Amino acid sequence: MVNAKWVAQVGLSILLVSMGCLSDAHAHEQQNAQRIITAGGSLTEIVFALDLGDHVVATDSTSMYPEKARQITKLGYFRQLSSEGVLAQQPTLLLGASATGPSDMIEQVKGAGVDVVIYDVPKNFQGLKQLIEQVGEKLHVSDKAEQLAKVINARVSHEVESFSKQKNAYTSVNNRPVKALFVVSNNDRGLTVAGHNTVPQAMFDLLGIQNGAESLEGYKLINNEAVLQHNPDVIFVAGHMLHGKEALSHLCRHPAIAATFAGKHCLVKAMDSNVALGLSPRFAQGMSAISEHALQALTLKAADETATPARDKAE
Repeated sequence: MVNAKWVAQVGLSILLVSMGCLSDAHAHEQQNAQRIITAGGSLTEIVFALDLGDHVVATDSTSMYPEKARQITKLGYFRQLSSEGVLAQQPTLLLGASATGPSDMIEQVKGAGVDVVIYDVPKNFQGLKQLIEQVGEKLHVSDKAEQLAKVINARVSHEVESFSKQKNAYTSVNNRPVKALFVVSNNDRGLTVAGHNTVPQAMFDLLGIQNGAESLEGYKLINNEAVLQHNPDVIFVAGHMLHGKEALSHLCRHPAIAATFAGKHCLVKAMDSNVALGLSPRFAQGMSAISEHALQALTLKAADETATPARDKAE
């Protein structure tokens, strides 16, 4: 005789498994039906890195990576989107970086039934991992997001370890931190640099590089005296601000920079703005570029220190 209790338990188990399958199928169906707009280069890169680029129907003008993202409809700068332009793409979901707007556009798009999520996370490595996790959860690919975060974490750890080992080879200067600045604009008002709570600061911190603008919050003007006092070994520049072949050499002659170690040796290096200023999955790539040029500065400093005693003796 069949045990009724056993039959009931088996039936419940089958029901639970069936419900789980239905839930997975529903999530998969939702994912396939998505028409996504991404506002912010970081979010676009993350969605593509999660293999969901085919669901992106439009992006903002800062979303130029990967190459496929360049071909997608551009809706303008993410801070200045129009509700008409957004709704014309018939999106189901708008993923926006902090400051996506204006606010009335967001309200109108929400009112039209579009799911809108605006992400505001710290501008550091932890913030990047948090953003990947949140986007993955929203797009029902949490496992992929977790794996992506692990891969990036391993690459970042490798960059930190590699830079530390190579820096220690410069015995004459290895006890002193490399000093740097990150310039985001240069105009009549002066140099605007990356300070605390920015991606450049996060990369500098991980590599043990001293940022001369660390006391500033966000992106701020820095006076010439502060630049001279910090005397950076190397200066990084956001690629979007450079115009013309002579842009970098022109910056080396800037009144505040020319008298610094970086200016004298023209150690002014351009970096991809999306990598250097946003929470990109290419975070480790940005660290690699900083590491490379910081080591170049160390090479020149070590050579200078070796040559100085010889010059003094000759004199």
